[in-house]
Amino acid sequence: MRRRALLIGSAGAVVSGLAVAAPAVSERRLNNRLELWHEYAKRTGNLLARVSTERVTSLLEEPSVATGTLLFLSPGTLILRDDSVDGSTTVIDATGTKILSNREGLPPGPHTPAGSQPAADWLAARLVRMFSPTEPKALIEDCRTVVPKGRGYRLDLLPPRGSAIRRVLRSVTITMDPAAGAITRIAIAEAQGDRVTLGLSDHRQNLEAQDLAAVTGPLADLGVELPG
Repeated sequence: MRRRALLIGSAGAVVSGLAVAAPAVSERRLNNRLELWHEYAKRTGNLLARVSTERVTSLLEEPSVATGTLLFLSPGTLILRDDSVDGSTTVIDATGTKILSNREGLPPGPHTPAGSQPAADWLAARLVRMFSPTEPKALIEDCRTVVPKGRGYRLDLLPPRGSAIRRVLRSVTITMDPAAGAITRIAIAEAQGDRVTLGLSDHRQNLEAQDLAAVTGPLADLGVELPG
């Protein structure tokens, strides 16, 4: 009996030690990802990248795929523009989320003002902060986090428990370049099963004024209000 009690006690100590160690390991892995991301983001005055967008939905037999550009302008304007003239331009800033047609002269599309829809606000904040030169913890503010094991530099951002946001969005997963820290993939999982994945490539950080003007000129012609 004494030997059995000793063995049980030892096993209990091991389990207890694992319970303490597991959160510490998880916290360290989370901090590693935040530091990697922040080392890149903190230098961003502006950012231009190619983007490939894939949407998987039960309404379509095959995924919908579009190519375009992602433009971030500090401190908090994010623009996603389709290559096609029949596509659209999405602008996310402090006023909310606006969708404009790429064809000049057409009326603007949907506008979701900031503060009108909790899920839209939460997603917009996540997307903007991914590229903002802000503090590391700002990326995960108002989120639950999961660091997937053995799948590269990924980070899952989930809405708070008990939040109405969970009725619309399940998670946002970001993948970072393991060397530079730039975000290379964003996967948005909606609560009803639809999924939007943005693949980012050809990142150009801090474009010179002349190069930036070549990108923002067509946006101004569409009526996009740009910072500064």
